[in-house]
Amino acid sequence: MIGYLSYTEENKGWEVGVRKILGQPFLEARLGPGKRLAERFFAKRAARALARAGVRTAVFPRDYPHQEIFAKYGILPVDVLPLYRRMAPLIVRRKMSRQGLSPSTTTVAVAAERMTAEIGKLVTELALQVRYVMLTASGAEEFCQSLQREYGVSVLQNPAPRQIQRADVLLLLSPPSGGIGAENAVTLHLYDGDCVLRRNGVAFSLPPRMMGEVEENCNFSQLLAVLSGNGILQNDQIPIMEVDITGKNYYNANTVNNIE
Repeated sequence: MIGYLSYTEENKGWEVGVRKILGQPFLEARLGPGKRLAERFFAKRAARALARAGVRTAVFPRDYPHQEIFAKYGILPVDVLPLYRRMAPLIVRRKMSRQGLSPSTTTVAVAAERMTAEIGKLVTELALQVRYVMLTASGAEEFCQSLQREYGVSVLQNPAPRQIQRADVLLLLSPPSGGIGAENAVTLHLYDGDCVLRRNGVAFSLPPRMMGEVEENCNFSQLLAVLSGNGILQNDQIPIMEVDITGKNYYNANTVNNIE
């Protein structure tokens, strides 16, 4: 089961129980702020209880101060990188709109180390969205051939670095090299879950029907990664937000502006 940490003034001490969000069960640890030593003691008790129940990943509150205690018990935050990759076509569409880029003339480049099913789905969605798509990834030949057969879409394989740099939109699914990504109008960094928000300036909000169901300090991206990954929410049900990342606290809710 996946864990869920609620950290609010209303919680006292520590308590563990099952919680459902849109039908998705979580093993919730309810914790509250207080004196530092007491907080750490209660966090250890909760982390031990979750670990014994088999929890290995959890949705953490934003800026939770004792996350390292849970890490010692093998409980890590939910990885948000798969969510960003699933949402990439919609992010691209919105960023293209803001840049005034037309789907009929825009070139999108995808750079990855090797081909995977996840990348194949992403490239397919992009190829059906814009006219020109380039792909650099080892083992992509069979995929590109099947894309041509099934959809009649041509993808330029293994373009030269200068061609990638001239693309209007670049999706980096592995760390860039040689200055790639510095000249493109839109660049999405989709290879490091720990910095994906900071690098892209894009976050996600809860659908309106979920507002009020979770705490304000819940990490929405982690929660949405679970709900989206399990098919409970579809991509087009997740609002995309643009985040002001110029300040230190780039994920503060006060810096988020809806761009819908």
